[in-house]
Amino acid sequence: MALSIDNIVTNRLASDPIRTFKFLVTLTPNKEDNRFDTTNWNKMGFVSVSGLSVSTEPIAYREGGYNTNVHQIPGQSSFTPITLSHGLMLGQTQNQAWMKRLFAMMTPRATAGIGADFRCTVDIAVLSHPNPAGFDVAGGKTATKDGDQHVSMRFKVYNAWIANLSYSNLDAGQSTLMVEEMTLVHEGFDVSVAPSYATTAAEID
Repeated sequence: MALSIDNIVTNRLASDPIRTFKFLVTLTPNKEDNRFDTTNWNKMGFVSVSGLSVSTEPIAYREGGYNTNVHQIPGQSSFTPITLSHGLMLGQTQNQAWMKRLFAMMTPRATAGIGADFRCTVDIAVLSHPNPAGFDVAGGKTATKDGDQHVSMRFKVYNAWIANLSYSNLDAGQSTLMVEEMTLVHEGFDVSVAPSYATTAAEID
């Protein structure tokens, strides 16, 4: 049975969207400083990351010789704060230290050092599932620097710093986990999407 034109077009449509439940978050200080403790930052598994959005304010502009409608020109862009949540583990004090580093900058007894930088670059790698690493795709192994896993999508968040740190409520009547949630403000992000499973992480940095 011959395929119709409509069937041929439908068969060529992409039908394997990027999964959102497998991702890796890495925080890197903008400046090297041994007082900025980043031990085990790469080992914190986050439950969720939200707020990856950008919006641009429209400016309405009316022109006398063209007053049948209003022109719309772009104004300032703003980036929504990013919220990261994870179950708190014993020994994980990196986020508390980051928050203390921030407000220590505004006191005479600044433990981080006068003029120390408290900003970070945040790398959010959305990993493929199932992981195609190890398969011979297009004649080459898809091994990457992100734990030998294929990266489908990557967010690079710039000049991020922690603006809020909160913990779940203590309740003796519930059987729940202690969750730590932090909010990061930042100055923009880039988005890269892998064109295929044969793409390495370096190609979408």
